Amino acid sequence: RGAMALKTTYDIRCGCGAAFTKEIFEYVLAEHDPELRDAILSGEFNRIVCPSCGRGLSVGTRYFYRDEKNRLSVWVCPREDEQKRKELARELIEKNACLECHHTDGTDPGRKLLVFGREALVCLLLKADPDLRRTEGRCLRRNPAVRLIVEGRDAPGYLVLCGKKVRVAIHLRYPPEQAGLPDGTEERGRWLRHYSFGMNIHNPYSSFLDPRRKSEWERIRKEEPAGEPKNEYEDFAESWAFCRLDAKRFGARCPERRRFLDGLKGVNIPRKVRPLRVGRPG
Repeated sequence: RGAMALKTTYDIRCGCGAAFTKEIFEYVLAEHDPELRDAILSGEFNRIVCPSCGRGLSVGTRYFYRDEKNRLSVWVCPREDEQKRKELARELIEKNACLECHHTDGTDPGRKLLVFGREALVCLLLKADPDLRRTEGRCLRRNPAVRLIVEGRDAPGYLVLCGKKVRVAIHLRYPPEQAGLPDGTEERGRWLRHYSFGMNIHNPYSSFLDPRRKSEWERIRKEEPAGEPKNEYEDFAESWAFCRLDAKRFGARCPERRRFLDGLKGVNIPRKVRPLRVGRPG
């Protein structure tokens, strides 16, 4: 069977000021385009090089991912478009938007889904594809994670997880402004180190919480909500960082959360976190 990927020409402008055109993939059929599937897993999909300055650029445009084996039809939209989820769901799923010339005859499209960002697609595939989960699971749990802290920027950095083929970057976050923590560079660095380790323990790609602990964590989140709504992984990492920075104060405010976190001290976390620091721009 031949490749079935579909490209469209886009006008690109690099940060250096150079303008050029490039063909960008808008449709991937996993079984027919395994090299593109691997590029999605590794983060190289729709990554181009500026012909002027040589800088690598990831083009964050919408694309369609079809997986016949696991019966998935997924629209992948840029992460910043998530605020338009309802509008995009109506446009792409409820109205059955598709690229008809690339649908295989007689094949049930299976679940029709909408996700935001490559990492969300990778997370979905790790859950939906037992073969991928089996081949990547052990590596993702044992290969060291890399913590990248970027000084002097609004986006503080990433925790990068690597399997055999999978490579994902999890965004680190500063504490909420109302948290009342010191705002110095050293204090912010300590927060990010603790936050990244909490995310290393519990994240959507390879959590070290067993089903019983995951269930307990969900119960505690409901009974003892903390601050603005956030997903379970960010909530866990934030609680871990608060508890490590000031356990007494955190325990007085969130006793159930502290009890749960203290109970994880004996859990084996084989994936180590290796620090990599990037200095201020310029």
